[in-house]
Amino acid sequence: MDTAHSSRARRCICLAIAMALASPALSFAQEGGAATAQGTGQASRPSPKRGAAADAGQVQSLATITVTAEKRTEPLQKVPMAVSVMTQTQLDRQAAVSFSDYVTQIPGLNAISSGEGWTQLVLRGITSGSHQPNATVGTYIDDSPYGSSTVYAAGSMLTPDIDPSDLERIEILRGPQGTLYGSNTLGGLIKFVTTPPDLTSATGHVDVDAHGVDGGGTGVGSHATFNLPLVKDTLGLRVNAYARTDPGYIDNVSTGQTGVNESKVHGGRVQLLWAPSEKVSVRFSALAQNLASDGSANGGIDIDPYTVKPIYGWNKQARAAGTGMFKVKYRLYDLTVSGDMGWAKLISTTSYGTQRLNENIDNTALYGPVLNPLFGLASGGYAEAQSIDLNKVTQELRLQSPQDQTWEWRAGLFFTHERTVDQQDMATFDAMTGAPIALPTIAHVLVGPALFTEWAGYGDVTWHATDRLSVLVGARYSDDRTTYSQTGNGLLLGPSDFTTRSSDQPITYLFNPSFKVSENTMAYLRVASGYRPGGANVGVAPGMGAPLTFEPDRLVNYELGLKTMMLDGRMSLDMNAFYIDWSKVQLTSVINGIGFLGNGGKATSQGLETSLRYHPATGLTLWANASYTKARLAEDNPVGSVYGLKGDPLPYVPKWGASAGADYDFPLGSWSGFVGGNFSYVGRRAAEFNQVPAPRIYLPSYTNLDLYAGVNINAWTLKVYAKNLANKHGITSVWPETLNPVGSPFNATVQTPRTVGISASVDF
Repeated sequence: MDTAHSSRARRCICLAIAMALASPALSFAQEGGAATAQGTGQASRPSPKRGAAADAGQVQSLATITVTAEKRTEPLQKVPMAVSVMTQTQLDRQAAVSFSDYVTQIPGLNAISSGEGWTQLVLRGITSGSHQPNATVGTYIDDSPYGSSTVYAAGSMLTPDIDPSDLERIEILRGPQGTLYGSNTLGGLIKFVTTPPDLTSATGHVDVDAHGVDGGGTGVGSHATFNLPLVKDTLGLRVNAYARTDPGYIDNVSTGQTGVNESKVHGGRVQLLWAPSEKVSVRFSALAQNLASDGSANGGIDIDPYTVKPIYGWNKQARAAGTGMFKVKYRLYDLTVSGDMGWAKLISTTSYGTQRLNENIDNTALYGPVLNPLFGLASGGYAEAQSIDLNKVTQELRLQSPQDQTWEWRAGLFFTHERTVDQQDMATFDAMTGAPIALPTIAHVLVGPALFTEWAGYGDVTWHATDRLSVLVGARYSDDRTTYSQTGNGLLLGPSDFTTRSSDQPITYLFNPSFKVSENTMAYLRVASGYRPGGANVGVAPGMGAPLTFEPDRLVNYELGLKTMMLDGRMSLDMNAFYIDWSKVQLTSVINGIGFLGNGGKATSQGLETSLRYHPATGLTLWANASYTKARLAEDNPVGSVYGLKGDPLPYVPKWGASAGADYDFPLGSWSGFVGGNFSYVGRRAAEFNQVPAPRIYLPSYTNLDLYAGVNINAWTLKVYAKNLANKHGITSVWPETLNPVGSPFNATVQTPRTVGISASVDF
């Protein structure tokens, strides 16, 4: 099994087996109703009805959006880097429940998705495809990192897709964040900012939802949030719980099952905030979310790679019976203590997170043609049964000065320790019935424990040279150490038992001057670096003739940006241009039939991003985002790695992307109403690099149209909505189903068909 290169494309028993058997051949917030995020611990849930009864008369300016992108609370327009925001009101009105509902609305962000719970986020084109085992976009929940920093826990694809029902906002930081946030932020970072307990008022919110998918099933969802000040102004509790069924819409033509990719999601969050004084606060939170499906692990539909058209029809696949189970559990416990000493603020963040994956993937098309004749089976089926257990502890101490002084400074220490256990077995069964077939062990691999430890120190200084010119300089030093153990046996693998160790000491830096052109206009330059850790190779024992370790890959981002407010604050415009040098790119490679992770050559990404928000009339907000990204190899990939030549595009990166939308609040007598929508465009993309010289698949461009409308009646809100109203079939990822990618069927994940729903909510 190929844990180092985990992806639905090739998470099989081991790339070594496969080779042995193969022939040699936005920066937008819902201004009409969004609450500003002050980060004071006094915020209540931003309701979708806020701002609905807009005041008549003079058109108001855009609402101030406050972020913590630089680990300080500050207005978005004053942050000298590219940051996009999705507010709770926007997410609520659009009935957003997962990445697929909003990623296309963020400039420079796209997703490589093989189904719910299995998604790689890509910013500014920094990806080598779904084969890459390690994430290039970091994930934070408040101030705590979540997910794996290594190649041993499918970190690139198991991006936590948190239900946004009680989030204050989602911040998307575009460009590397290696100095402040550390590893795995080559392209940027996504930050889920939760709504803190309100220490002053007891409040509650309950909503229910029902929806149906065109050609698929129906789903229901419910969310409840309660806020209770236990001791007024001092101690508060906030509890959020949710459960939903996401309807299936893919049918298995081999078994006759319908809606096999139906998923059930449930979870919740508990937060306790203690503020014994104005200068001290202690916040504890616990998050849990489970996602389960009986068929989503088998991916999407079957397509012809030459025509990129479905073989059995849209939203149909052919898979062996009894396969496709996918379950993932997220857990995160974190404690943040903040003390303001006047001359500086000390913040401590401690977290413990776990991630549990269990899945069963049909590999009959991959191995059946070779193994069935060997075992004398007419309808033998083969599936990879995999379980991954990740445990991660982090600790950060940060000391930072007040912001209102000439020399603003910050220093921090960071520690993380990960422990991963990954077990993979080849199951054999009757492909028609799913009944087990008793055979000798074909392959069994136990990765673990794989241990990763990092110590890091970082600091930055901002010199406010004048009231218009500021210069920020920062750096981070990390010490990363990995210990990797593996045991295995089976007819195809043979016995294995070995341990490999590696260490690296990467350094990242940041140079970020900004200049206030006028009261409402800021220009900035940002030179920032990032990296992903190196480590021990999976499946490579001493003496096998392949590298035992791989190195960190690194990049440097050069960026010029402009942020401005116009028309008396009713219009904002953000623009930037960037150029990225990416070196020692981590790529899957093969030598003498042995699969491993190696360091390739260089790649570049360059582009433009822009975001516009506008209040043309009372209650009306318009927005538009656009991006141009040209991400390509700067030199040929090394012999033995995935096939790519200088100038070839990086996988799944659209050259053009755009979105535009509107939201309108209006009075209805004693009631109020709202209506809005968003249109998104994702351009044509190259699919995966091939393992051998062969023409690459190119995925067609696609569009998405979402609409919503609602009415506020006292404390109640009723809403109807439609997603993918035009019922488009946009493909988000593809991979071959057999060992020979030339001419074989490909598995393709397609955007969810038209979904129409209705919801009702009440605040109290």
